[in-house]
Amino acid sequence: MGTKQTDGVELQVDPEDWATAVTRVAGTQLVVGGPGTGKSEFLVRRAVHLMDEGDVAPEQILILGFSRRGVADLRNRIEARLDRSFTSIPTATFHSLASGLLELYGGRVFGWERLPTLLTAPEQAALVRDLLTGEDPTDWPHPFRPLLTTHTFADEVTDFILRSQEQLLTPEDLETRAADRADWKGLPSFYRRYLEELPQRGRIDYGTLLAEALRLLGDADVVAELGNQYSYLLVDEYQDTTTAQAELLQHLYRPSRNLTVAADPYQSLYSFRGAELHNVADFPAAFPDGSGAPATRLVLTTSFRVPKAIMDAAVRVTAGGDLPGAAGAVTPAPGDGIVETYGFQQQSEEAEWIAAELQRLHVEQHIAYADMGVFVRSKRRFLPVLSRALARRGIPHDPPDARLADHPAVRLVLDCVIAATEPGEERARAVRRILLGPLFTTALGTLRAVERERLREGTGWPQTIRRHVVDGADLAELLESPEWATTWPAVDGFWHLWSSLPQFSTVVTDAGRGDERAALASLAQVLGRLNERDPRATLADYLALTESEEFEARPLLSYQRPESDRLTVTTLHQSKGLEYEVVFIADATEGVFPDLRPRESMLGSRHLSPSLGGDAVAYGRFRLQEEMRLAYTAMTRARRRVVWTTTLAGVEESMAAPSRFLPLVAGVDAMAWATRPPVPWTQPATAEEADAWLRRIVRDDRAPTAQRLAAIELLADAASWGGRPADSIAGVRSRGSDAGLVPAGLSMSPSQAESYERCPRRYALERRLHVGDDRTVHLVFGNLVHDVLEQAERAAMADRRPHATLEEALHALEDHFDPAAFGGPPWAEAWRRRAVQALTRLYEQWPSTGEPIGLEHRLDAEIGGVVWSGRADRVERAGDALGIIDYKSSRNPMSLADAASSLQLGYYLIALAVDDELDGTPAWAELWYPVADYKSLTVRAFDVAKLPEVAERLMAAAEGIRAERWEPRPGDHCERCRLRGVCPAWPEGREAFQG
Repeated sequence: MGTKQTDGVELQVDPEDWATAVTRVAGTQLVVGGPGTGKSEFLVRRAVHLMDEGDVAPEQILILGFSRRGVADLRNRIEARLDRSFTSIPTATFHSLASGLLELYGGRVFGWERLPTLLTAPEQAALVRDLLTGEDPTDWPHPFRPLLTTHTFADEVTDFILRSQEQLLTPEDLETRAADRADWKGLPSFYRRYLEELPQRGRIDYGTLLAEALRLLGDADVVAELGNQYSYLLVDEYQDTTTAQAELLQHLYRPSRNLTVAADPYQSLYSFRGAELHNVADFPAAFPDGSGAPATRLVLTTSFRVPKAIMDAAVRVTAGGDLPGAAGAVTPAPGDGIVETYGFQQQSEEAEWIAAELQRLHVEQHIAYADMGVFVRSKRRFLPVLSRALARRGIPHDPPDARLADHPAVRLVLDCVIAATEPGEERARAVRRILLGPLFTTALGTLRAVERERLREGTGWPQTIRRHVVDGADLAELLESPEWATTWPAVDGFWHLWSSLPQFSTVVTDAGRGDERAALASLAQVLGRLNERDPRATLADYLALTESEEFEARPLLSYQRPESDRLTVTTLHQSKGLEYEVVFIADATEGVFPDLRPRESMLGSRHLSPSLGGDAVAYGRFRLQEEMRLAYTAMTRARRRVVWTTTLAGVEESMAAPSRFLPLVAGVDAMAWATRPPVPWTQPATAEEADAWLRRIVRDDRAPTAQRLAAIELLADAASWGGRPADSIAGVRSRGSDAGLVPAGLSMSPSQAESYERCPRRYALERRLHVGDDRTVHLVFGNLVHDVLEQAERAAMADRRPHATLEEALHALEDHFDPAAFGGPPWAEAWRRRAVQALTRLYEQWPSTGEPIGLEHRLDAEIGGVVWSGRADRVERAGDALGIIDYKSSRNPMSLADAASSLQLGYYLIALAVDDELDGTPAWAELWYPVADYKSLTVRAFDVAKLPEVAERLMAAAEGIRAERWEPRPGDHCERCRLRGVCPAWPEGREAFQG
């Protein structure tokens, strides 16, 4: 055979030993190997050998895997190797196998008439929320009682239930464990109630699915039948199995004792889904063969994909650690491979370089886009800007928001649902989108006229649409009678909408609308499947479910035209099992990758797992090691080249730290790596790059005259080689009109009035034209402080306490703090310390004794014929007196005089006087500055005697905006104004204008 036996039952399998190793099919075997060593291929060859040479019928072989994609790939590869016309090979994931077993035997063993409907993750969370609302608060620890009706706590409990099921814990087991944990009080009895509720509703969840399958396999007759059916079991990606899945495999393998599993502990990435790392190391003892001997370990020694440079860099990222059950060192594939690391100053620069490099590789080296992949740790942070850069170059890829629910045709349907079911401004926005969109194609000016009529007549949207929108009667009727969206089954509601609104026919009959037709057909099938799971689910329920990222992340049927050559843009976790010529690992910034944010839930669900239940230090070490394995897995997808990129400048261009993995990848110390620039292009690869390259030459007065003239000549003849025509390049534009920025039906807020009063021109640019409308780190910090205070104080208000405790506020801070939003360590830690200091100062010196009666309370009023609205951070009652408190996250408090006449505080008091919800007399208003660097909490009070003056100033601001007077108003604030370069009041700004 040529295999080399080492200690006990471990065999080293070199490439020349495969033919013999594959044919030794009897007994239990663990195939371990590093990336690209052929673990899945080994299973494929063993299956083919069993059927072609072992005369084993295909239906006697069961192939199991972690993901649907993985098992489908195995099945396709096996069928491609077999010289047969028709072959049906049983393949399944653990969950689909459990579902099949319950469907087949559930009636006989449990007396089921049919398999209970499987809950999706959002549906399971909704059921938990429903049950929690009926809980007795005294059954739960005191801190959790105000949270029983919240979505956040329901999600925490749902996760805890799933983790318990993965560990095969019963309510009785949980009671035993809860005896030592006061914070788990209430969970055992709720877990029992939840499990009892599922069969009463005809439902089953993913965790219960496996538990019920295990209970089914306790039946001797069922096990005997399965033993006769499956003679051989082949399992891929065993390192990703949970405790429950390993136990399920125990029952399945015992009749035949012919089991082969493939695994690589270094690719174990799913602890957050319950994967138990120790399953691989425990396999030989846990799965003995027929004689009782431990399972044989077959160690694949050689990678067929990963060359030396890439393998060495990947091993460095894992810090050279050795995991129990791992294969050890792997002989790399032929060739050196390339590993590169690059840093950029802006995210847009990083994205543009990646897109350009992908295009260059495709054009110059003829690498198909399908042979390249871009992986990121966070889907929401970097993929949108990268997708735009790819789209500009016409590089085919799936955008990060490629959900069925986000398709424009489907959004039309959902907008109709919103317009029929949502109140207030949400309905108004949806109606505007419907009227402006392809269903009605209403002109903007016409829409404004319709809105003016609605305000003048004081009618609702249905009456206004019926009277003033051409062919709007059918839409008005749908909005007046929303039962189709709120009570009918979702699929029936959709067809009623479709048949009641004739304008939808344009979506399916107009030429060039194939994508829309496919998307709506897919929606119909998705809604049909939703009603199969839950016949009571409505279109309004579907709308709520689409807000969850997990729900329908991919449609049932693709609505996009298939393209054979398509770039893969996805997350690092989803890269597993794939392979490419070139791999980019982008946005490798500390705080983003590795992602070491505390994943500890408020219920401490990780302590249910034997692998994760250690102290905080041990858990932090485990998290870092798993992130290392994630980097290792992503890098080893590449056959030729790996490129790591990061942005070195973060929010507000402050320096952000590169990922701690980058120096390991580069094989240098951190300082040496940080000086490495991107490799410059020597020649343009596309017409767009050539156009820019030629224009740079023309502008370079140091370039030789002949070269600049040649560049001008080429640009003049741009049409012949695909460049931009000269007349398409914009020059300096003449001054335009200042009018047309303010729509009819002006609505105002006190912050708008303050902005306009400070400088009308800056207001017009920032608030009306959204110039410089980017999120700064100070804005992110301010939102963080407000979110933390709202969460903590809402719980206190529910308990009728004057305010929350510092401990509750710090707990809320942990819930909301995202280091990536602050550029990663060490800057994130500095912002965290600032937040802790502010909260400590606030709660240790809380300056008020009033009772909170409103948080983020909306205050509406009409002043001088203009509708105003705003949100007060906090409303308090002291006897019959009402007060306003507004939190400020600035380090520089407003002067006493300015605060005494604050437009914001004054408006709040004016609006509070006419508020229908809160009874009392508005008496005082204050600004609190917990972030200001003073020993005492800084408080600024409003002078109620200035209310008449404030009302006059508010009306003056509204009148100036309505008249569109945008003159600049220079002052001290100009020193910090980002728009000074386009302001005609300053010399540097005048250069932006002619005349």
